[in-house]
Amino acid sequence: MSEWAEFGRDLTEALRDVADRVFLIVFLPANPKVYVQFAGGQHEVEAQAAGPEVVPWADVSGMTEAGWVPPSGFDPPNWTFTLPVPALTAEYAALAQRCVVALRDVYQVSDPRGLVYKAWREGEWPAAAESWSDERIATRDVGENPLEMRWLKIPPAQG
Repeated sequence: MSEWAEFGRDLTEALRDVADRVFLIVFLPANPKVYVQFAGGQHEVEAQAAGPEVVPWADVSGMTEAGWVPPSGFDPPNWTFTLPVPALTAEYAALAQRCVVALRDVYQVSDPRGLVYKAWREGEWPAAAESWSDERIATRDVGENPLEMRWLKIPPAQG
């Protein structure tokens, strides 16, 4: 199996762990502007890949064909894709393949072993206009930073 195929398989599994309040960024430490990133919500995983304002040298011709939605000219200036969850394994695999296209073909990352990741889970807080008891606040999920992504076989970012 090629390194990129293995990376895609591992990312497919890791994306299952991008749940509510979980964030994952996969990037090239030599050029941190080369990235794909994910934000987990209650009902979706929002994916982004660096847009043309961020990496103007990239050949983005394959992004739309891979299923990415072009930047809208508004914030963020990135390519986007929303995956409703729960999702099927094939849907996670398709999102992982979109990321392989972005990293390998568009940003010209030669080997996924040069990538690193940063992941964390935000703490739980009451929504606006919601109040919590002292007991509820004391037992809230405080989050985790850094968050180990056990499926990814690339190292976590240092620092």
